[in-house]
Amino acid sequence: MKIAWVHKLLGKHSKKFYGILAGILTAAVAGSGVGYHVIAASGTADQTEEDTQIDETDGQEDGSFSGTGTTQVKTESQLPDFSVNAVTMTVEEVYVEAGSTVAEGDALFKIDDESMADAKVYYEDAISDAETALQSAKIDFESGVLEAESELSSTKLAADTAQDTYDAAVSELSVKTSEAQEAYDEAVEEISDYQDAIDNGTYYTQVGINEKQAAVDTAQATLTEKQTQLSDAQSSSQAAKETYAVDMANLKTQIEAGASYTDLAALADQLAADYTAVQEAADALSQSQTEAESANSALQLANQTFQKAVEEYNTKVTEANEKIAELTDELEELSDACDEAERNETTAQPALLQQYEEAVLEGKYADTEYEASLENLQSAVDEAQDTLDELKEQQSALLAIEDGVVCADRDGTLASVTYEAGDTLIKNTAFASYYDLDTILISVEVSQNNIAKLAVGDTVQVQISGSRMGAIDGTVYSIASEKTSGGSMSNVTYAVIVAVDNTDGTLTTGVQATVKFETQATGATEMEETKTAGKTETIGASETEEAGGKTE
Repeated sequence: MKIAWVHKLLGKHSKKFYGILAGILTAAVAGSGVGYHVIAASGTADQTEEDTQIDETDGQEDGSFSGTGTTQVKTESQLPDFSVNAVTMTVEEVYVEAGSTVAEGDALFKIDDESMADAKVYYEDAISDAETALQSAKIDFESGVLEAESELSSTKLAADTAQDTYDAAVSELSVKTSEAQEAYDEAVEEISDYQDAIDNGTYYTQVGINEKQAAVDTAQATLTEKQTQLSDAQSSSQAAKETYAVDMANLKTQIEAGASYTDLAALADQLAADYTAVQEAADALSQSQTEAESANSALQLANQTFQKAVEEYNTKVTEANEKIAELTDELEELSDACDEAERNETTAQPALLQQYEEAVLEGKYADTEYEASLENLQSAVDEAQDTLDELKEQQSALLAIEDGVVCADRDGTLASVTYEAGDTLIKNTAFASYYDLDTILISVEVSQNNIAKLAVGDTVQVQISGSRMGAIDGTVYSIASEKTSGGSMSNVTYAVIVAVDNTDGTLTTGVQATVKFETQATGATEMEETKTAGKTETIGASETEEAGGKTE
């Protein structure tokens, strides 16, 4: 009955009417944020424009107010169940036009074979990637659980040992301060020791200068004695030789003089004694020479030992002076180190205390953090699974389009067919839209002062011009989030769409209607909260785009 009524209404108009209808549709969709079409109207285009002007009766004492609009038929969109912009999808042929009556399964238009083939390849690749991503998410989940468990254990352990850790850190700071002071004191003491060693002749004693000097003196005395003994031995040897020579000459003389045997024998005995004395003197001289040479060598050795001791002493004194200079230079650094250690001990304790408190606090909430980590990990897996499931659903929807022919998903009359042959499918755009004769929509412009009083779902009273039914119930269907007119607070308006049930088919379109919004007077804060709550359910721009389309 209803479809026949629409055909009867549409049959009165030429193809040119559908072009006018498309213009009205575009204005209505852009202004209200809801998909609907005017399928019948009385009056001129100027009158239609006049219907969109603000016609709001200011609120009564009970807070109610009214506005006027024109009854229009609601439309429902047939949206694609797969991505139309993953690849370029081109319409090859269109089989219907706006106003056509179709049954579920009737062909609307055909997507060319190349586009379908590209889309199928896209989904095969996308599903493969999604399966890989899901597997990766599962692996990440497993490794993440282990990491979270390790973090949980580590955090709890840190909390359990926080006091010991704090005490140990504080103790370590104290130890470092003590060590720095000890190093400084040791350097001062070492400088003092080196200086005392120099001043007190410690190094002189260590190398044995006195002993070695005494050894030189002893060796010198021994050499002098041995040289005297050698001189005496030389004199004795010379005297013995001279005596022997005299006695030898005397013997020769006596022999020549014919001395008696007895005298010669006596002289021979004396000569023998002289020879023995010469031999003994020679032996004594040799011994003295040996002893003198030995004494001389001993003196040289003693001198060498003494000189070495002097050199060692000088070296020790030089090294001590160098060490004193080095330690003196280090004292400033050691002093700074002491100061720094003391500062650290003072300033680091608050940070250590904070770390202690953080460790305890983290331990307190470790289980909560652990659960949150697991939820995040599971969320990643779920998202990957949802993505895969959605891609498979979209792939199934694509594959369900046999030979690339998009078919009607319901029985009804087409309000619009979005595409023409050669067009490219567009994201968030409906394939087609259908008249929903069970619902009549009325667009009313509401001032900014009153818009905050409304919420989607509010019941309103509708009075349709010429109707004998009197006021009937309607429902706030949507509230525009953007203003549609006005430039100042005094004339800014928002489009409010009111829906009226028409399942009995008694209502017609293109008729003026008055909508009464019954609200309670509220304070500024309550009004703002009501406005916020209402706007959360308004129809967005993407839905209005999906409802739009081309008409013929």
